[in-house]
Amino acid sequence: MKKIATILVLVIILSACSKQSDLSVYNDTGKSIKVILGSTIHQLMPNDPPAVETCYLNSFILFGETKKVSVIVEGQVFLKHKDFSVEMKPGKDRSYHVELDRAGLQISNPTVFTITAVDLKREDDNEWVFSVLSAPDVIYSEELSAIISVLEYYDNIRIEYQIGIDQYAYKEDLVELNIGETTTYVFLLD
Repeated sequence: MKKIATILVLVIILSACSKQSDLSVYNDTGKSIKVILGSTIHQLMPNDPPAVETCYLNSFILFGETKKVSVIVEGQVFLKHKDFSVEMKPGKDRSYHVELDRAGLQISNPTVFTITAVDLKREDDNEWVFSVLSAPDVIYSEELSAIISVLEYYDNIRIEYQIGIDQYAYKEDLVELNIGETTTYVFLLD
């Protein structure tokens, strides 16, 4: 009789029931983004309902099943590519809000010179830490560069330009970058 009672208790303890867990990804950028949840691709426009991945996981009395759901967020200039996974547990809903985290920088070259390099740094840094443009890419005379995705905390810019075969470094200048906005820097020589 004790064996039957013990087995019955073990069956009750170990019995599982399936519980639903939702991972919701919200688009808080105000722009179109692509979200890949597991193996499903979602194109989220501003004000769209969230992309949702539903997991059905077994829940035991003493422990529960877990599942890792991969999340990939791709966007545009103002958003860093994100690739991570979220651990889902039975009956526990999770959410992730995608927000803009980059600024856009565009270089306008109205001069007759060719821009050969563009570097950025923070005012506190001693070295130029972020190279926006380098050889073999150049910005020719009367050309506007493509929009470049950069962190907003860079506030100094240095431009190297070429006259014939001679290379020159332009004195550093201040640039104001704001998350979610494109700043056009006009390269002018004094």
